[in-house]
Amino acid sequence: MKDLSLNIMDIIENSVSAKATEIKIMIEVMLMRNKLHINIQDNGIGMDEELVEMVQNPFYTSKTHRTKKIGLGIPFFKQNVELCNGTFSLHSQRGKGTKIDVVMDYDHIDRMPLGNLADTFCSVIIGHPEIDFELELKRIYLSREKVFHFSTIEMRETLGEIPFTYPDVIRYIQNTIKNGIKKIELEER
Repeated sequence: MKDLSLNIMDIIENSVSAKATEIKIMIEVMLMRNKLHINIQDNGIGMDEELVEMVQNPFYTSKTHRTKKIGLGIPFFKQNVELCNGTFSLHSQRGKGTKIDVVMDYDHIDRMPLGNLADTFCSVIIGHPEIDFELELKRIYLSREKVFHFSTIEMRETLGEIPFTYPDVIRYIQNTIKNGIKKIELEER
């Protein structure tokens, strides 16, 4: 994968496959500490300890519809994080959900760019309107913290019966997320 937003999308799709109804994504850039923190958690079916170990193996996949049985999303993400002096942790419990937590050096030469977070988040929200998504994006510099929060639960309450796939709603979601990312200066140049 060429950027972190695609890794995030892959993890979200894993959560969807695990029958999650709620997915929380937190991205925090701590400039003075030179750290990038990404946390993704869901309330899906979860995994036992053995499966947690297996999904981190690049030659394991739970997908049976492919001709090649190789699952590379989580192992590549883990490898990329560790290349950037980072830590990768995956915690899961059957019936409780899964949590992936990574911290890596923000300015490491091997760190992939964040990528197009706005399009990634819009795609998963529109593609899975039945799932509640909560996004929290933070940028911390010195003592200043800029935060953008987006919740489909709040949107659902406001919209009532209007679906997320309605063209005006799609534009609203896209503009809100793009403007939020721009406002907190999370875009990479």
